[in-house]
Amino acid sequence: MNTPRQHPFAMVEQFVRYVGFGSGATLAHYASLFALVHAGVPAWRASVISNALGAGLYYVISRRAVFQTSRGHANAMTRFAVVAVMAVGCNAAIMAVALRLGLYYLVAQMCASALSATLAFLAHRYWTFRDDVVLSTLPSSPISALSDPLEHFEALSL
Repeated sequence: MNTPRQHPFAMVEQFVRYVGFGSGATLAHYASLFALVHAGVPAWRASVISNALGAGLYYVISRRAVFQTSRGHANAMTRFAVVAVMAVGCNAAIMAVALRLGLYYLVAQMCASALSATLAFLAHRYWTFRDDVVLSTLPSSPISALSDPLEHFEALSL
């Protein structure tokens, strides 16, 4: 289960799994990017399309092998889609800037991938795949938290 209170290196191990298991999705992303660019699609558009394909593939991998969540599919897929759209937007913005600066499109994509993947991992860990059980420990209302604020401090800390 994905709980915020694990041994000290849990997030590092999870990030290693995220990167390791995501290599297949990344390979699909880069292969489709390469194919699209060489088919005449502008690099920026090809990057957005190929990133979206990789993200779809990665939902399945993330849910089972990385985050091992009990969150329902409908909720997790919706959240995953929100994070994926934000990651694609982040990727596109970085690609646009890097290409304007004259970077070769594959170098630009590596930079965009590194930053987008790190931000997406954090969003998935703390929002997309965070178990409902953990969230249920939060106070039901701000008023109830005022009665004994320290009682809920651990649940609120990341």
